Amino acid sequence: MIIIEPTPLSIRSSRDGPLHRLVPHGELDIATAADLERAFDAVFADDSVEMIVVDLTELGFMDSTGTKLLLQMYVSCEHGDRLRIVNGSRTVARVLDLTGVRDRLPIIEVNDDPLAPLPPARRGSERR
Repeated sequence: MIIIEPTPLSIRSSRDGPLHRLVPHGELDIATAADLERAFDAVFADDSVEMIVVDLTELGFMDSTGTKLLLQMYVSCEHGDRLRIVNGSRTVARVLDLTGVRDRLPIIEVNDDPLAPLPPARRGSERR
């Protein structure tokens, strides 16, 4: 019998001027989403942060709890355009596509400037 242990979630948090980056590593699911939510809430409360970047590139797995959390983050930041989500691995990208939330989130690619305005076609609120 092979037992696969779930990968716990760790979150790297870093500030660079007006930008604050959260990089979750591991698995974002019902057991770990609260950790990312707490990290996000702490950054969101800091009014000096102009842009919050949630970088999904180090996630190995994300379930619907993770997508729900990303949508909640977006709603919190929508009026101030304070959120960018960096596209993740194929597995994570597939979850975003299958759940239909990709078009509702401000997703950017790894090399995109998170402080640059999103083109109208990529603004989550305008694609509902």
